[in-house]
Amino acid sequence: MLKLSAHEGQRLADRLMDPPLPIMDASEAPAPCPMGVVDDATATYVAAMREPFELLRQAEAQLAGLMVLATASRQAIASHPMLDLAADAMREAEDGIRAVRVPPRARHHHAHVLEAMGAIQTAIQAARRCLMRGDETAIDAVLMPLRAAHQNLLWATGALPGFEIVALSQSCCAQHMAANRPEQP
Repeated sequence: MLKLSAHEGQRLADRLMDPPLPIMDASEAPAPCPMGVVDDATATYVAAMREPFELLRQAEAQLAGLMVLATASRQAIASHPMLDLAADAMREAEDGIRAVRVPPRARHHHAHVLEAMGAIQTAIQAARRCLMRGDETAIDAVLMPLRAAHQNLLWATGALPGFEIVALSQSCCAQHMAANRPEQP
């Protein structure tokens, strides 16, 4: 079993939990659909997007797992089978996302899904290119777009009802880490 030192584990946790800067200018974002106000076209969109959204979450989780492995083992993971699984989930999600008809009330949600999809694709490409070496620059090349993808998936959950995701900062492990941190003066 791979083990991280307390310092390495803390640094990785901090890097995973720090929120990225917004990548979408608020003035460019379509207005969110008011919660509870879902017309037939939006309901059809929600139903069609559930599987692609779950596939994005799956790809994100697989990449996050690989990042833990890369940090813990300091071994090359660019050819790890989990990376292929994440890429397959991403391609399947993309097919569903590109095929769905987006009604006006779902544009805000869809914009965040597209941003997340692009960021996950960037993270997968970076993992294939950069994770031959176990240095922090290589890991950050994957973590930055992965964090942006996670943030956009979180924003998408607030744009329409029917989509859920757990914020990494609200996870059980994050709460334990926060409780174990020394108080800052």
